[in-house]
Amino acid sequence: MRKELKTMGKGRNKTDFLKKLYLIAYEYYINRKTQQEIADQLGTNRVLISRYLKQARELGLVEIKLRDPFLETEIIKEKLIERFELKDVFITPFPFYEGGKNYHIGASLVGQILDELLLDGVNVGIGWGSTMEIISKNLVPTKKLKKTTFVPMTGGTNQLPHYFRTNDFVRNFSESYEANAKYLFAPFYVEDPLQKEYLLASDDLKEIIEIWKKLDIAIVGIGCYIQKSPLFQNKIFDEKYLKLLLESNVVGDVLTHFFDEEGVVINLEIYKYLVNISLDDFLKIDLRIGIAGGLQKVQSIIGALRGRLINVLITDMETAEMILKNAQKKRKFDSIASRKIQKERKTK
Repeated sequence: MRKELKTMGKGRNKTDFLKKLYLIAYEYYINRKTQQEIADQLGTNRVLISRYLKQARELGLVEIKLRDPFLETEIIKEKLIERFELKDVFITPFPFYEGGKNYHIGASLVGQILDELLLDGVNVGIGWGSTMEIISKNLVPTKKLKKTTFVPMTGGTNQLPHYFRTNDFVRNFSESYEANAKYLFAPFYVEDPLQKEYLLASDDLKEIIEIWKKLDIAIVGIGCYIQKSPLFQNKIFDEKYLKLLLESNVVGDVLTHFFDEEGVVINLEIYKYLVNISLDDFLKIDLRIGIAGGLQKVQSIIGALRGRLINVLITDMETAEMILKNAQKKRKFDSIASRKIQKERKTK
């Protein structure tokens, strides 16, 4: 038995002494008082308070735990990989999306992650959205990718905000890595299917479509808040499609492929009016990297993961924790979703 225990005596004296140690430890560790303040409060000296605090630790009244953020990150990463059968997960300590604190730092961290994933001699498809715009402006290249080709996976339009200009993002990537770039000078949406057939017959678009079929990597954002999407607010899409999407409980989209909370992509007539990579070609891409964060996107990210629309996730710590918390449904829902997805795709 320690010397300190011997000085406590037995019975009532021991209980009173333990209470005294607890009080001192509580004032010091919980109320954040200094040792001198506690000494003044109890009418004693700081040296004795220091001795009491040491005794409190040795007797197990106080446990000091250090939280290892890197260990916690690895634990969450492994849980996400297992839960959604992903190829990899990367978690940043800072948000990287506009509005997040220190988001430029977070965006640079995402740039470093992409730098590790990008290889020379591959074809890379680039998506759109505010996150993609931020990331494309915060790349951290450590190598040249002279044999790599970057290409947009959707057409463009002047009727949408600047973060829908995929050609600009392709340019940012290609110039940063001294790589090749193919640009898509075609509207994202056409009002007449015949116009789309005409575009598809052009040599420039034929070349892009051939590259789409040979993409090795896709880098995309994940959309949410369908009713607030510029596609509807700017009246690119008819309101009847918004009503249909809301009735289908859509929670997000990847490159305008809208999906519900189980990841089932909704089959819409409007797809035949779009100039973008087809869902079938997109799902054949080996690495489908989804970059998304923010609590407002948690359900959208979960849907994209369940639908296997992405197989590599880059997100921030807070979002990763909420994804796990909100995805604690039985695995049978994933198997049901998978069957629904397969059935849906076979009918297209």
